[in-house]
Amino acid sequence: MTVASDRERILSHGLGVASAHGLDALSIGELARKLDVERSGLTLHFASKASLQLGVLEQAASMFQHDVVAVAQRAPQGVERMRALFVGWIGWSLNPRLKGGCPFVHASNESDSLPINVRKKLREFLNQWSALLEEAIAEAKQTGSFSREVDGEQLIFEIYGLYLSHHFWHWSMKDANARARTMISFNRLMKNAIR
Repeated sequence: MTVASDRERILSHGLGVASAHGLDALSIGELARKLDVERSGLTLHFASKASLQLGVLEQAASMFQHDVVAVAQRAPQGVERMRALFVGWIGWSLNPRLKGGCPFVHASNESDSLPINVRKKLREFLNQWSALLEEAIAEAKQTGSFSREVDGEQLIFEIYGLYLSHHFWHWSMKDANARARTMISFNRLMKNAIR
């Protein structure tokens, strides 16, 4: 195995752990046991728990960029792009590589206990995602897809609320209808934005 593929294997497994239990659950010793590698081999890639957490967070952001943002950018501006962003976001949280849902949701819940550089990276990602949603809303208003009266900040707040609600109902309550219910609410938001 190459150094790059070893690193990828570590990050992939770490992402599964973080999505199910949070970044704080990552342990170099435990990962070494699970992956059947020497601890020294793992520390070759990640010298500390904080560097492993940062690597997993960056892996999640890269995956999100590829699976959600890049795909949605191909949709036309307006309602179609907003829908593509939201549907992609929901679908991403259900990706089989994410064993327990969105790693950003888990990381946000435990952010006070994370190292400063990991918290900073998490905040950076969340701010970039919010800015992308804000940009899509502004484009929808400019193209006439959304009413000019739409309050972008409020719409982003409500979209996040839908995402977090879906995460709770799907992952914690095991509700098989969570996605369908979330999309009904999202469609209502879009309908109100068009008026």
